[in-house]
Amino acid sequence: MHPWLVYSESLQLPTYFTCLMVGFALSLAFVRREAQRSGFAPKVVLDAAFWLLPGALIGARLAHVVLVDPQTYLRDPWMAIVPTGGWVFYGGFLGGLVAGWRYASRRGLSFAELADCYVIAIPFGLIWGRLGCLGGGCCFGRAADFPFGWPVPWSVTYTARGHLPDEFLAMPLHPAPIYAMLHAAWLVLAIGWVRRHQTFRGEAMVAFIALYGVGRSVLEVFRADASRGLYFGGWLSTSQIIGLGTAALAFALWAARRRASIPS
Repeated sequence: MHPWLVYSESLQLPTYFTCLMVGFALSLAFVRREAQRSGFAPKVVLDAAFWLLPGALIGARLAHVVLVDPQTYLRDPWMAIVPTGGWVFYGGFLGGLVAGWRYASRRGLSFAELADCYVIAIPFGLIWGRLGCLGGGCCFGRAADFPFGWPVPWSVTYTARGHLPDEFLAMPLHPAPIYAMLHAAWLVLAIGWVRRHQTFRGEAMVAFIALYGVGRSVLEVFRADASRGLYFGGWLSTSQIIGLGTAALAFALWAARRRASIPS
């Protein structure tokens, strides 16, 4: 575990946040390519990043404060403003959507087309974000003998506590962040295919919401950080409830729009 890439009196770079920013910067190459495909001037779409990044960061932090550990932040509100960790993807995604909608409305752009330009950058950025999770020790997995009773050979072991409870130290665990990285890499390919065969504006974004929600719900099975909230006797986490709900809505919208776009 390496929660800090650099930690000195003059410079402190947390692994997770640094990976997140690197992923965001590199993902803009995808955005520029997709802007040209949609007929947008690259500058117009890239300028949206100055709205999307603050919106996503604020949303991700607020979701952590509200959903994960509200009592801690009620006792010490300053910790919510100057975070040392704690970001929730769904909150960041919602914050980015709101910021993107606001930017599109101010510039007279199609929000659906703008979303399609940015959507393939989201799973690419997730690859880097989950790499930061692996280094920071968050989003850790279950014991590596789940569910078959023998440790998987690709298990990881943490020797520094970080975000882990003591009982997980020196225990072989499923590398849940790596599973999430592989899922995000698959989403990059899947959304790229949807973009090449797109039939309506906003389809790539709707496809991402549907496919991410299903995949995230499966990934949650291998995670062990119960502080995220578990319901129905531990069968469902907060992310699974959100993921399955949004995926169902997205699949329904996707099917309805696809039928409407096919000539009778």
